[in-house]
Formats: sequence, C-alpha cells, structure tokens
Amino acid sequence: MHTHNIETRTEAQKIAVALLWLEDMRRQEKWNLTLDEACILMGSVSRNTYKSWVRKAKNNNEVTLSRDTITRLSLLLGIHKALALSAPQGYEFDFFKRPIDHPLFQGKSAKEQILIDSDILFINAVRNHFDARRA
Repeated sequence: MHTHNIETRTEAQKIAVALLWLEDMRRQEKWNLTLDEACILMGSVSRNTYKSWVRKAKNNNEVTLSRDTITRLSLLLGIHKALALSAPQGYEFDFFKRPIDHPLFQGKSAKEQILIDSDILFINAVRNHFDARRA
C-alpha cells in the first residue's frame, strides 16, 4: 500500500511538471498560446479548470487529470521534443507556429491545425509526423 502512494505521488509530480511546461509554452516567444488555446489542447476544458490545475501545480498540490488529458500532455511534449531535436537551433518554436506544406496540415501551422482538429488521434498523427522527420 505504501509503495502505491509513492507511485501516485511520482505520477502526480510528473503531471504537475507537464502542466507547468504547457503553461510556459504559452509565452509569445514559445508556442504563443492564449488561455483558450491551452484549454482546447487539454480537451476543451474550461478556463477555470485549466487555471485551477496550473495553480495547484505551482503550489505543489496534487493535480488529478483524466487519462485523456494526460495523453494530450504526453503527445504535446512529444511534439516539442521532436521539434527540438529536428529543427535548426533556435527555431524549434517557430516550426510549431509557421505554415507547413504537407497534406496533414493543409497549409496551416501545426498549432493552427491542432486547434482546428484537437482530437487525440490527430495530435498523435502530428507527433508521428515530427518524429518521422527526426529519423
């Protein structure tokens, strides 16, 4: 039983770090996400829900998220990692925000297209696209 509590705390800490990462990615020089856009990426949660999660994470309180939301955070982290590893140094954020000439994106940026189609399957397709570019 005690081991389970440690595992739960570890997962909760990972969730908090991921939420704070997304909040940091909202900055203009990074992914330039509005509060509403961050809410869409998290599965169209309300502003109050998102702000509550971030507040809890900042205060080192446990944040409980659905499996869907955890998956979304994981996929977004994967997209960021793939871009960081494949884009020229200093352009990893730009690649998320600029139009991409590929059928998956229909001439829009990854950011724009994910906000239009925020389904987990589509976000996963975007991650796979950028992962494939690394290879």
